[in-house]
Amino acid sequence: MAEEFKWFLKDAIVDTGMCTYCGACAAVCPYDIIEFDENGPKLKEECYRNGEGACKDVCQRVMTDASRLSMNVFNFMAKPPSLIGQYEKIVAARATDSAILEKGQDGGAVTALLTYCFDNGLIDGAVTTAGIAKPSSHIITSKEALLDAAGAKYSTVPVMAALRETTDTLKNVAMVGLPCHTYGTRRTQFFGGLNVHPIEVGKDGEKAKIPNIAYTIGLFCMENFNNEKLSAYMTNAGVDLNKVRKLEIHLDEMIVFTDEGDTEFSLKDLAGCVSDGCRICRDAVAKVADISAGYMGSSKGWTTLMARNAKGMELLNAAAEAGYIETSDEVDVSLIEEFAGLKMRRFKAELKKRLEDGRSVKGYWVRDYPGVRTEVKGTNFVKIKTASGLVDNAYLAKVAELSNKYGDGKLELTNRKSIEIQGVKNEDIDDIMADVYGNGLMTIGMGYVSACPGNAYCPEGLVETKDFANELTPMFAQKLTPHKMKIAIAGCANNCVRAHRHDIGIMGQKRPKIDNEKCNGCGRCIELCKFNALSISGGKAVIDRDLCGNCGWCVRGCPHEAAVEDKLGYSVWIGGNDARKPTDGILLKEFCTKEEIPPLINKIASTFVKYRTKPGKERLGNIIELVGEGQFVREVLGE
Repeated sequence: MAEEFKWFLKDAIVDTGMCTYCGACAAVCPYDIIEFDENGPKLKEECYRNGEGACKDVCQRVMTDASRLSMNVFNFMAKPPSLIGQYEKIVAARATDSAILEKGQDGGAVTALLTYCFDNGLIDGAVTTAGIAKPSSHIITSKEALLDAAGAKYSTVPVMAALRETTDTLKNVAMVGLPCHTYGTRRTQFFGGLNVHPIEVGKDGEKAKIPNIAYTIGLFCMENFNNEKLSAYMTNAGVDLNKVRKLEIHLDEMIVFTDEGDTEFSLKDLAGCVSDGCRICRDAVAKVADISAGYMGSSKGWTTLMARNAKGMELLNAAAEAGYIETSDEVDVSLIEEFAGLKMRRFKAELKKRLEDGRSVKGYWVRDYPGVRTEVKGTNFVKIKTASGLVDNAYLAKVAELSNKYGDGKLELTNRKSIEIQGVKNEDIDDIMADVYGNGLMTIGMGYVSACPGNAYCPEGLVETKDFANELTPMFAQKLTPHKMKIAIAGCANNCVRAHRHDIGIMGQKRPKIDNEKCNGCGRCIELCKFNALSISGGKAVIDRDLCGNCGWCVRGCPHEAAVEDKLGYSVWIGGNDARKPTDGILLKEFCTKEEIPPLINKIASTFVKYRTKPGKERLGNIIELVGEGQFVREVLGE
């Protein structure tokens, strides 16, 4: 019996029938000690970290983290999750090259796109599946080799493991795989934005070399098959695997094409060959790919292409304009929705069955939604956003209703003014989020702006805060979240939200001046001043500008209206945080208008990203310290 080594993924994912064979774990292992057989991944030798390193971090069956992946994939303009995901353009397409059209799957559009990429130097490799009789992950390094790999394989293959084969000559690759492969690819690609530590380096400095993933093309998938079981079934049915030219699935049949004729198999008869991990899958259309591709929705001989983001749009349009593909707008989106809906129903049926059988099911999908986090006891909390702390009673009543319906009846009011519904089970996440969106409630990840009441409610407030916070949140919530940047607005120098302890703190300020004609030196302003910045000289009040905090109390309390407003606006502080190592921020600029602040935040963020080298470990204050306060401020202000 082969020796088994301690490995987190074996216990939590492989042995529980959750693994999809995506290969991400093997791709990032610095020791190259993960291999695959018909039962999934396993360790070839003992792991220095007991199997709790990068392999655990990138496993999409531990957590897809699709809500945060989507921020990166969709350039910080991700929309709420939907059945077929967001996309910019959807077309039916087919290759114009007759050889590709004949050999490729459903019109050969994916092969044509890759051919365009090779011809135009966009990639120097494509990671995909090759081989019919015994499919395997493979890296294609020329467009000539594309035809040999064209077509669907319908076997669980650790596609990403092929990244281990890359050499220093491969700089940019395209990943082509099923939805599970796209999640593994994205978790690896955006590792720095998802984790709070660098990717694993071996004890002797070993590193997994992974090239830049220039494009991610995801293939529609209803289910996939264990190759050993599928091969045995076909062989018993009289199919010579060495003579198979092509496989196709249409509706409820798999068609096997050979030189001696075609054989059709009912998918129901092949159910016993389906991989365990596929049975618990919920994405049929590769929602986080740059381009998703499949036959559903288009006529026979055409490929449905869904360009999901700007990168996908650019590639699709360029390939069409260059004549590599021809396109048509005749796509029945309802068929794609029906296809995706069927897979979701299968997922829920399988989930229910496993839970009833007492099997362990990792809730890998819960963070497909923003604002959902796993609790210690294995349930989840769902974060409901308020309008920077303000809610009407109907809104709050609906939150309470959902807490009773899906949670444990407890609500947490957070210090950033959200409301968390606690105790939501993994199997109820889809339903509660459908209710959240359906009832007009708002949910969001970390990046929204918090604010004190401001001058709309508080008599001490100098400036408006709530509406301003609600304007800034949609501008920056997604954009700044992956970089861990918190923003707060204080209405006055009382600073109830601790603006100095935020990455970006905004505070109302009022600069006073003395009208000497009205001032009689009564000294009331001295009594009111919290900064000891006022004195009487020659029978008149005098302001010490070095001590003045621009709080405006003297203006508000002068009985003779001799202390008057000279200037009103917002000060901006940067680099503070109230986390593990609390620090106060530095003053960036005083007396800003509302209109000046959004472009200023943009510039702060871009300067931060420019100098950041350790995503997840560096806050804005760390970078300011690294670059130097003077240099950072000069770059932000364009001086």
